[in-house]
Amino acid sequence: MTSIMRSVRRMKAVFFARNLEYLRDRASFGWNLVFPVLIVFALAVVFSGPPRALFTVTAVASDSLPELLEFPGIETISSDRSKALDRLSRQQTDLVVEVVGDSVRYWVNGNSASGAILELLLKYTEARSLERGETDGEAIRYVDWVVPGILGMNMMYSALWGVGYVVVRYRQSGYLRRLRATPLTKFEFLSAQVLSRLLVTLTASTIVFVGTNLILDYKMVGSLGLLFLIALVGGLAMITLGLAIACRTESKEFADGLLNAITFPMLLLSGVWFSLDGSPNWVQMIAQVLPLTHVLEAARAVMLDDAGVTDIAIHLAILIGFCAVGMGLSIKLFKW
Repeated sequence: MTSIMRSVRRMKAVFFARNLEYLRDRASFGWNLVFPVLIVFALAVVFSGPPRALFTVTAVASDSLPELLEFPGIETISSDRSKALDRLSRQQTDLVVEVVGDSVRYWVNGNSASGAILELLLKYTEARSLERGETDGEAIRYVDWVVPGILGMNMMYSALWGVGYVVVRYRQSGYLRRLRATPLTKFEFLSAQVLSRLLVTLTASTIVFVGTNLILDYKMVGSLGLLFLIALVGGLAMITLGLAIACRTESKEFADGLLNAITFPMLLLSGVWFSLDGSPNWVQMIAQVLPLTHVLEAARAVMLDDAGVTDIAIHLAILIGFCAVGMGLSIKLFKW
């Protein structure tokens, strides 16, 4: 018990020292708060105009599609039925069609004027029998959809650079060699770094979330507690990933390159700025390997669809797996 208390005191000392170091760096502290707010406001201004006069139809995989989809001005994407109906309930698509044998099944959103127009066009152009289905739901603004992506992106940068780059700087400056002469163990040092960065990341994300919501009033229909759990597990997953990169890296330039090599695919493929619905299957498979993808899919499910724990359990399990693997590799590979 005495050895455990001593270990906790050593971790606590490193934890507070790292927090004070971060707070004294006013430029970094301010930028973590200001940058995501500026992006959200910029996107809100750019996309605040009326929606484009373009119909979007989602086709469930079929051999023979309705003639309606060949009309000019109609954009067609392919998806499975569950995803298509989810998009329809958010009014991200205007009509869902599926050909089954000699009949055409279609679904419309009862609150969508565009869907009503497309339904009339379908009745006039389709000779086969029609089976109608209906969903409901309010339209999702782009700012509602993109805010989780902005918050996740800010968390990713804060987690990866905030711990990976810092540990490399400690190694270059000789700070780690001095710590090695103390009773501090690798586990204690790494745990303190993870907890310190997690506190900073969650605090900054909470301030940005509350501040932008007070002004933009974006959609949040799910549980705040569950959203915090996603941020907690997702932050840990990305922090341990950054820590694993820094375990043996001795050059800031090399660390910077590795971190960029990891963040760029997540910015492009994790759904920060745009949805991957309709993209090739191999692209979507790559996206599922990235931790930010699971953070954003879980966060959007909670914020936009009021998802529960069981609905996002697979995302949480994958993120916990990232945490375990990242921390295990960090402890095994770390050198002073």
